Amino acid sequence: MGTDLTAVADSAKTLYDLGRYSEALEKYQSIYASQAENDVLCYNMGNCYARMGELGEAKVYFERALIYAPNNTDAQHNLDWINLRLTDALVAPKEELLQWIGQWERSVMSTEGWTYAAWLFLVATVVLLVLRRTKSRSLNWRWPLTTTVMAFILLGMSYLSIPKIKTAVVVERNSYGYSEPSSNSKRLVLLSEGSAGTILGTNNSWVYVELGDGRLAWFNGEEWEALLPPTD
Repeated sequence: MGTDLTAVADSAKTLYDLGRYSEALEKYQSIYASQAENDVLCYNMGNCYARMGELGEAKVYFERALIYAPNNTDAQHNLDWINLRLTDALVAPKEELLQWIGQWERSVMSTEGWTYAAWLFLVATVVLLVLRRTKSRSLNWRWPLTTTVMAFILLGMSYLSIPKIKTAVVVERNSYGYSEPSSNSKRLVLLSEGSAGTILGTNNSWVYVELGDGRLAWFNGEEWEALLPPTD
């Protein structure tokens, strides 16, 4: 984090310690666009929302912190605290296997770390091939083959470690689910703040969501927030 960003974060922490949570949140939001994958920033924003009583938003940011840093025990503790208070919230469908693998990989090393390791093995392959061609023809060909295979394995792991989560959370007090992307269609379900689901599609400002119990419905997208922030 650069000097200016650090100064803003320090100012936000001071405001938070003074109990001025909305002002602290504004400071954090001003640097969030360039630091969206910073788990500490997500954690701090979650704390601000929790103190302000916006538990749905708090849940989103604690979840985001854990996406980028699955070993962040403070974020996990606070998320558990939030979930205990969202007693009527519906949980999201279970994670797919590839999402679970990606989460495990991020707990070991960041996506950038996996990519860097892959490039190191590719460089090692080039070095070994040059040595075998110019100085040491006796060098066993299995060594460059092994480093090449390892490089591609690590590149694959790097790709799998990129978050691809489609979960979203209700951030308003309630959210009605409809049979069609229109408030004039049949109401199917009423969800409370903090409920989660998997986004399957969109239609203008509406999102088509699969709930943890298997039901499908259209919801007003303004009442939901995706765990992964949108990318430009």
